[in-house]
Amino acid sequence: MKYSNVESSEFAKIRAVLDVIEKKVKPTRAGIAKELGLSRTTLSTLVNRLIKSGIVKEIGTEVEGIGRPGISLDITTDQWFAIGAEYHSGQWVFVITDLKGSIYKHISIPVSRTVPEDFQEILTKGLAEIVKEVPGRLLPAIGIGTPGFVDCNSGSIIQADDLGWKHVSVKDYVKKHTGFDSYIINRHRASGLAEARFGAGRGVHSLIYIGIGTGISSAIISNGVLLHGTSFSAGEIGYMIMDPIESKIQPGHTGCLHTLASGTAMKQMAHKLMKEGKLSSLSEHLKDGKKISGELIAEEAALGDPLALICLQEAAVWLGIAVMNLNTTLNPDKILFGGPIGGKKGPFIN
Repeated sequence: MKYSNVESSEFAKIRAVLDVIEKKVKPTRAGIAKELGLSRTTLSTLVNRLIKSGIVKEIGTEVEGIGRPGISLDITTDQWFAIGAEYHSGQWVFVITDLKGSIYKHISIPVSRTVPEDFQEILTKGLAEIVKEVPGRLLPAIGIGTPGFVDCNSGSIIQADDLGWKHVSVKDYVKKHTGFDSYIINRHRASGLAEARFGAGRGVHSLIYIGIGTGISSAIISNGVLLHGTSFSAGEIGYMIMDPIESKIQPGHTGCLHTLASGTAMKQMAHKLMKEGKLSSLSEHLKDGKKISGELIAEEAALGDPLALICLQEAAVWLGIAVMNLNTTLNPDKILFGGPIGGKKGPFIN
C-alpha cells in the first residue's frame, strides 16, 4: 500500500516505517521505500533516526535482485521496554515487555476487596514495584486494561456492572500517585489488540476477540484498527439482548448475554442447582472456604463434574448464538476467545 499524502507529517512517516518493519520479514531500506512510496533519501533519514534512538537495528544483508545486497532492519528488543497492567479475577497483573511484545517479567497482586479504592491503590502500588525491574529505557506511557465500559478520553470507568462500579477514575489517579501518563481501555479490548498485534490474530485483516470473565466484552478490529464507536461502546456484546421474553418480564439488563453466559451467570446457576440438591464437587470447594467462580466451574467441567458441565453448556449455547449473529453481521476472518474463562481448555460441548 502506497504511503498516503494525506498523512504528510514526519511522525506519520515514522509510524508507517515502523509498521512495515514490524510486519515484514527482514525488510531493507529499499524495500520499505518502495512499499511506502518514499524516496530512498527520505527513508534513510527516517531509519537513521530510529536507529539512533535505539528503536530499530540493522541485522544483516539481503540480496534484492541485481546490485548490492541491502541491509535488513528489525525492531530492537533490548533497549526500550513497556509496562502494562490488567485487572481480572480479583487481581492486578503487571508486565514488562520488549518492543515485540515478549514478556520480560510479570507480577500479580491480589485485591482483597472488590471496591474501587483498593482497585486503585493496588494498581499504583504494583506500578511502583514493577518499574524498578525495567532493564532499559521505559516508554513514556503505560497501558492499562480495566473492567467495564471505559471512556478512553478521560481514562475513567463509566460503569462496570459485574462489579457494581460507576465513575471510577483511573488515568488521573495514576498520574497523581505515580507521575505516569497512561492509556486506559477495557481489558478485553486490550487483549484483543494484543492478539491482533502479537498473537493469534497477527496478520488477520478482520478480527473479533471475545473475552469471557465475570462479564463479557469483545474487541472488533478491522485492518489492525480497533473500532471504538461514538462513545467507546463498540464491542460491548454483553449487553446484547438474547432472551427478549425474559428481558420484558424483568426490565434492565436481564436477558442479555452477560446475564446468560458470563462467569457471573455460571456462578449463579451453580448455586441455584446446588440449592436444589444437585451433587457437585463444587460443594467441596465451598466447604473448604473457597468461592465459586466461572473459572472454577470451567475447571471442574473439564474434569467431568456433571453440574459444572450443565452450567458451562448453558452458557455455551447462548454464546454460540451471539457468535453466530456476530459472524453474520460482521463476517470476520477470525473469531478468538480469551479472558479468564474463554482462555481455559476444557471439554467439547455438543
